[in-house]
Amino acid sequence: MSDNKETKSDYYEIAEPKAEALIESLRSVGYSLQTAIADIIDNSIAADASNVWIQFHWEGTASYVSIVDDGHGMQGDVLMNAMRPGSRSPLEERDPKDLGRFGLGLKTASFSQCRKLSVLSKPSKGQVSEREWDLDYVVSKNEWRLLKKSTGVASGLAEQLEAMAHGTIVVWQTLDRITGESDKNSVTLQTIFNKQIDDVREHLGMIFHRFLEGAKPRLKVWLNGTQPQSLVKPWDPFLEGHDCTSRKPGDNVDFGESIVSIRGYILPHKDKLSEDEYKSAAGPNGWNSQQGFYIYRNDRMLVSGGWLKLGRPRAWAKQEHHKLARLCVDIPNKLDSEWSLDVKKSTATPPVRIREKLMNLAESVRNDAKRVFAHRGEYGPRGTSNQVELERPWKRTVRAGHTIYKIDRQHVLVKAMLEKLGKQKPELEALLRIIEETVPVQQIWLDTADNESEHSIPYDGVDEDVVFADLRRLYECLSASNVSRKEALSKLGAMEPFNRYPKLISKL
Repeated sequence: MSDNKETKSDYYEIAEPKAEALIESLRSVGYSLQTAIADIIDNSIAADASNVWIQFHWEGTASYVSIVDDGHGMQGDVLMNAMRPGSRSPLEERDPKDLGRFGLGLKTASFSQCRKLSVLSKPSKGQVSEREWDLDYVVSKNEWRLLKKSTGVASGLAEQLEAMAHGTIVVWQTLDRITGESDKNSVTLQTIFNKQIDDVREHLGMIFHRFLEGAKPRLKVWLNGTQPQSLVKPWDPFLEGHDCTSRKPGDNVDFGESIVSIRGYILPHKDKLSEDEYKSAAGPNGWNSQQGFYIYRNDRMLVSGGWLKLGRPRAWAKQEHHKLARLCVDIPNKLDSEWSLDVKKSTATPPVRIREKLMNLAESVRNDAKRVFAHRGEYGPRGTSNQVELERPWKRTVRAGHTIYKIDRQHVLVKAMLEKLGKQKPELEALLRIIEETVPVQQIWLDTADNESEHSIPYDGVDEDVVFADLRRLYECLSASNVSRKEALSKLGAMEPFNRYPKLISKL
């Protein structure tokens, strides 16, 4: 039937979604408070903002959140369209720097946390425009009624915007998903509210770290204040500035007119980090959770760890011995569909054509990370083609198909003791076997997994005189075997754990 013969009565009906039903459904996309705030900041970045000021104000059920930016702002008609659910088709070709895709972010992110969304905006040459979604009003009228004036706390923020050259203010009120029916005098509920602010700070520092980094960052985000301590600090998941971070060679994959860039990183072992560095490098979710792939789209992080359901013969799980493995993947927004980008911009699935390459690189990074973890980050001289592992008193071997750990009889001190004991040698051998056969492997594994931050390094907390005494005994054993002083000192420098005490070695 041709278009000119189609009529509403005999060919089609308008199946307009019920405002009451759909607007409540839009609240259940799956945003957390952190991802919702991040989605609002995406709009600020798209508006070329240099600063974003976020304010969480506690007042019980009257609590609110405001997000102010100094971006280019919007005229009234542009603001109205921005407030429309589905303001742009996800099929539209986007500017290469655009962080959006579905035309839903502002609305769905906000609705997921509040029932009243107000937006005030001012372009450089124009007046302040206001629009507001009040979900209770929409439900009561069952129509998509977008209010032209903001209400409540938001109505008093127009003066703040008037004083700015340009910018936009987003206000969330009726925070039913954040505060519920909270009593403003409840210390416990206010503490929970404040904890969420800390979670937002960590998340934003991770997601936007490329924008926040450097002496002259592209973006500054201020959280509950304008003092230097209020600035959100960037969190680099790859510790690129640390001397002991290992960077794998990068790789580029062609996707027609687009390129996907991949690089693997092996982070330093805990023993190579200060306490503050180790705590910081763990990230918002802890060392084990932060291992894996980090996917960026236009410098904005989409995925922060995890193995993307990759692996062979089965999908890789997050394991303690792979926690130092992290991989960076950069994709352009032209590939959103191929990577199955979701509305929240928090999940992505690699296309089939790149999965093999990702797995190959990930296997290499995981293996290297496992080795660093097992050997506490030490391999002997760095930067050489024939790195030599440190000498250790323990050896890993296999017996009857099971991994066991044995004390190395060729270790200089063990060997010297066996030679000195003569007839008592069998007693020492028996003692060593008992120690070997009863290594509490499972308990060590549990203690390490549950309390990784408490895992100490050798001789940690031991008086330096004791360390030096043990070091001297080893030196004497080496000297007794006709080893020159220079060679003895070199051997001690490549022997765990004395490789960590070069100053003590120099005193011998």
